[in-house]
Amino acid sequence: MDSGSTAVKFDGTNIEIRRVTDMKNYKLGLLAMLTVLAVNYAAAVDNNSDVNAAGNKAQSELALRMQKKISVDFRNTPIEDVLRIMADQSGVDIIKSPKVIGNVTATLTNIPLEEALNNILAAQGCGYIASATMVRVLPREDMSEVTERLVSRIYRITYADVKDVSDAVKKFISPRGSMSVNVGTSNIIVTDNESKIKAIDLFIEEVDRITPQISVEARIYDITSQDRLDIGVQWQAGTNTTYAGTSVGDNSTAGKSYPSTTGTFTGSTGYTDSTTGSLRLGWIDAGIDIDMLLSAQKENIDAKLLANPRILVLDNEKANIKIISEIPYQELTETSNGGSIGTIAFKEVGVELEVTPHFARDGMIRLKLKPKFSVQTGSINVGNNTNQYTQPIIATRQAETTLLIEDGKTVVLGGLRKKEVNKQVNKIPFLGDLPVISPAFRFEGEETVISELVVFVTPHIITNLVLTETENKQLHTTEIKSPEPVESKAEAAEKAEAKKLKTEKVKTVKTKTKKIK
Repeated sequence: MDSGSTAVKFDGTNIEIRRVTDMKNYKLGLLAMLTVLAVNYAAAVDNNSDVNAAGNKAQSELALRMQKKISVDFRNTPIEDVLRIMADQSGVDIIKSPKVIGNVTATLTNIPLEEALNNILAAQGCGYIASATMVRVLPREDMSEVTERLVSRIYRITYADVKDVSDAVKKFISPRGSMSVNVGTSNIIVTDNESKIKAIDLFIEEVDRITPQISVEARIYDITSQDRLDIGVQWQAGTNTTYAGTSVGDNSTAGKSYPSTTGTFTGSTGYTDSTTGSLRLGWIDAGIDIDMLLSAQKENIDAKLLANPRILVLDNEKANIKIISEIPYQELTETSNGGSIGTIAFKEVGVELEVTPHFARDGMIRLKLKPKFSVQTGSINVGNNTNQYTQPIIATRQAETTLLIEDGKTVVLGGLRKKEVNKQVNKIPFLGDLPVISPAFRFEGEETVISELVVFVTPHIITNLVLTETENKQLHTTEIKSPEPVESKAEAAEKAEAKKLKTEKVKTVKTKTKKIK
């Protein structure tokens, strides 16, 4: 068997393989070949990186030149000359397709090259495609045949909602493109044509920014005025008798036998239950009993409910302010066998304000306001003859409007006004309508309730969120300190014992040190 081996020689370009018999030389040659291959691979990778960096640099330079402003004046000038002049002024290499022909008439002053090319070529039914270092002008129908290179871009969404942004970016994606979203890291990865990527760049730069915060301060007044009146006469007259029956035939046979006569009129309307104003007159002796009560009562009640809530909300987000009470009631559910099942439910009563602000230009704020005011006005019984359930009656006033207001100004929402008039007359028929004696046979009551809900809304654009002096004081006042740890007697004794042992140990060490000295 041949004890020789194979030697490999590599000069950087060619590999030479020959037979050698020295094993030592074989190992050295193999090691040299591997070293040269590693060096060449590193050089190739470095060269590829340089090429990519050079390509990116060229693209960025071309993008800057496309934004260079030019000024031209063409009068029926051939498009070849137009492109040549524009290329000279901007320093951009422009290649024209032979199919692009025609004359141009245009006057442009201090216009970016990109905008100028778009408008001039659009008028000629043409367009352009930008490569790494130059621009190619083609007819519109030929541009679909030219495939743009695909570019991948990773966008980190910082301020906006990544789901909302991704839904909007989907509308930019071409059939060749693709998109992937990572909600956890708020990243969007897009692969598409260069022109689509440029449009997505501009879109995300515009939407992914710090959203202004708006402080909405509301002052809510519920002003109520109640005017109540009770006026009339109540009386009873007749002979002095112990008989007080109210139905025919229920009189007692015992007692006096002489005839008795009794007349009564009581018809108080009861609007002013909390007020008493009356004059009582009468004539009482052994034979006659006359008792009369003159009533004239009036109540004026003025009430005012004030709430001053404040809330901080992002631009275009909804803020909801509620100052409510919950009224329990029985909610009935019909069953299949014709019965009903009652469950406890709640109705909200009070003031509710819904605000959606939008930051406009020049310090203006667009507000969408929806105030709602509800109050319980009574109750009603529902159900069958066996089971009766009381249900609340809720009166609601609601408005909805959109307005434009300056930062820091106050808008007033009024007109949520309600007037309720109740008038009651209790009288004896015919006698209560006679011109002169009718006041003795009638009792009148009247109630007038006027209520109005007034809402003052003041929005403020917040650029630097800081607490006011009053808010700082309230913050420190409401601070709750952590409780101090309480040491039990057993823990205190254990700690004292440990301290005593430590002290005795130190004394022992000092004594030993003195003896050694």
